[in-house]
Amino acid sequence: MFNFKKNNVNTLFYKAFFAVIFSALIYGGNVVAGRLIADSIPPITLSALRAILALVILLPIAWPALKNAPKPNKKELLFLFLISILGVSLPYTALILGLAEASGTNASVIFATLPAATNALLFLIYKIKPSKFQVWGIITSFIGLLIVFTHGDLLHLLSFKLGKGEAFLFINVLSVSIFNIAGQNIMKKFSPIVTSIYTIGFAVLTLSPVGLWQSNSVAWHLSWSGWLIVIYMGCLAAGIAYFLNLYGIQKLGSGRATIIGYMQHVFSITLSVLILKEVLTIYHFWGFLLVISGVILSLISSPVESPRLTSKSSKQTI
Repeated sequence: MFNFKKNNVNTLFYKAFFAVIFSALIYGGNVVAGRLIADSIPPITLSALRAILALVILLPIAWPALKNAPKPNKKELLFLFLISILGVSLPYTALILGLAEASGTNASVIFATLPAATNALLFLIYKIKPSKFQVWGIITSFIGLLIVFTHGDLLHLLSFKLGKGEAFLFINVLSVSIFNIAGQNIMKKFSPIVTSIYTIGFAVLTLSPVGLWQSNSVAWHLSWSGWLIVIYMGCLAAGIAYFLNLYGIQKLGSGRATIIGYMQHVFSITLSVLILKEVLTIYHFWGFLLVISGVILSLISSPVESPRLTSKSSKQTI
């Protein structure tokens, strides 16, 4: 006889897997898009516009779920506000400040530590150990990305220096790691789409005043193609990809979802070749092979939904 329960779990697993992969593809395009207009618009203004566009595209989709969702109490509203800062406002700001001073290689290496940071926090806070396949997946993918980022010469890492820019980028990684775990926690009560609306809505409130001030203080101009890029970065990257990533975190767990997110770097480099006419070399192919192998390794276990996150001090989750 068919095991319908197992089949249903497998279906949920694959839906979540492809949701994270698709979000990684959009985020990869977001990196290319950001490079195209980085010097054409004030950074906080761009961040505010992205949050506003994300809310515009997601609100009609989320409206039926919002009407039927439980209303957050004051404690939950505060929690949603805090993870909005951790997941949107602070990472955007830290990223902009970090990239202004850190080298591209240093930035890429720091971003690649996100899965390790997330799984380390899961262990330290909730005593959730990654499987041996997840550990090997993180290591394999990380080495693959190092090969790509250092252009096939790992000795470049010896020149890695920590400066103010790198410190901001580590803040970015740490805040996103905490957000991924906290987002998994809050989604025990609220669906990914409802969580997206609350956190993006709070981000609009926190980013818009600074973004408006900056837009009036700095001379800037966008062409029509630049505005199309902003729409992509807002509606797709800050909106659809953000929601899909939260859905993947809810179903797969933040530890596994961040490992699959390694594919973002593969997609961003591939899109850079297609759009910016950059050149692929042999070290890219070896790096991509290791990244994909690491992602596959991290998935070698029975598909299960994300673990319940509880701390020793409290049996209840928000």
